[in-house]
Amino acid sequence: MRNHKKLAVLGALLVSGIMLTGCNGNVQLKHVEEAKKDSGVRISIYYPKGMTVEGVIEEITANFKNENPDIIVDFNASTTEYENIMKIKMASRDMPDVFGTHGWAVRRYGAFLADLSHEEWAPRVKDSIRPIVTDKNGKLYVLPMDEDRTGPIFNVEILEKYGIKVPATFDQLIAACEAIKEKSNGTIIPMYIDGGNPGGIGNFYDLYSTPLLISPENNHAQEILDGTFDWSKYDLLSEKLLELKNKGLINKDVLTARSSDAIAAFAAGKVAFAGVSNPTIIGEAKKINPDLKAGIMPIPAMVEGDEPTFVGGERTTFGVWKDSPNIEVAKKYVAFLARPENIRKVAEVNRVPAGLTGANEDLGELTPYYEKYRNLRIFPYFDRAYLPSGMWDVMCKNGQDLLAGAITPQQYSQNMKKEFDRLRAQNK
Repeated sequence: MRNHKKLAVLGALLVSGIMLTGCNGNVQLKHVEEAKKDSGVRISIYYPKGMTVEGVIEEITANFKNENPDIIVDFNASTTEYENIMKIKMASRDMPDVFGTHGWAVRRYGAFLADLSHEEWAPRVKDSIRPIVTDKNGKLYVLPMDEDRTGPIFNVEILEKYGIKVPATFDQLIAACEAIKEKSNGTIIPMYIDGGNPGGIGNFYDLYSTPLLISPENNHAQEILDGTFDWSKYDLLSEKLLELKNKGLINKDVLTARSSDAIAAFAAGKVAFAGVSNPTIIGEAKKINPDLKAGIMPIPAMVEGDEPTFVGGERTTFGVWKDSPNIEVAKKYVAFLARPENIRKVAEVNRVPAGLTGANEDLGELTPYYEKYRNLRIFPYFDRAYLPSGMWDVMCKNGQDLLAGAITPQQYSQNMKKEFDRLRAQNK
């Protein structure tokens, strides 16, 4: 009798379950699918938002997810707070499984990154970028999808129209700007700097610090690193920037101009030298004016006897957190990024050489320039290699103050020394 009651109760429950499923099938299915999803392997990807290549990385990530439906990928393209977010994560030792190092693979993130030197794609890393992303023991810190190679961008037709040769020294650059201003009757802006974006002025200091202090045979590299550098020798760079401004060789709205303004003016054929913008400005400008003819030149020398150079190094890079609970899956994602077709997409959108061989990237009109200058020296960005963390904001803010007339070149250098000493001691 007791068994019959149990069967009756069980039958009622089964019928109720069927009825519930019939009435709320979608709800039941949703719960099942969510449970299934939550049981999958999950990895987190962090990347700085606002980069030109951001959309391409999202597209590649979507392709990875389609090919690996059992892997849940949380893709986070953070805003300008990326560095602050990563500092918090480093302090708590809770890093994303995969993250972009935006130029700081070894110096800032090195202790958190897994060695990728034994990955299948590792032998394809180009010799030109390998020293920047490896250490003396051979540890490979990141996948370098492309290779930054930055120098001033210029309008080819403007230089040809006014008979201007690509300047090899900073004094020649100033002379070229003066000639363009005079011959165009002021209709062409010789050099455009997007100073409304603090990084626009910071980039000027970052690039030209190399020919002033680092690339000459008799340089100050070691003095800066060991803290004995005489910062009064830095005055010249601020003096040159003010010379450009006082002679009317840069845009009058330098302190309010944004990156979008620089792109629009360059696309319209109103700018000869696009300040210190990287090659991606050409791609953005050609979306507005497909007929634009642009080139890239090395950074002019500032010291007698020196030769022009490029600055470069990391650009689109991804590393794997060494303590990731899903480290093999994270490496699988990075290996997907390393596929030749994905490397090619990134290199072409950034208009810079690929970081791995076999990509066969087409860099369009910039190809002959990269070929022409392929044997020139490439130095790392000044702030990444020689300044303590936190100095970038100092360079930018003081540059704005200089152009606004709030400080002198000497005060700029004094402020750099003060903050350099403070941050160097803080970061030890």
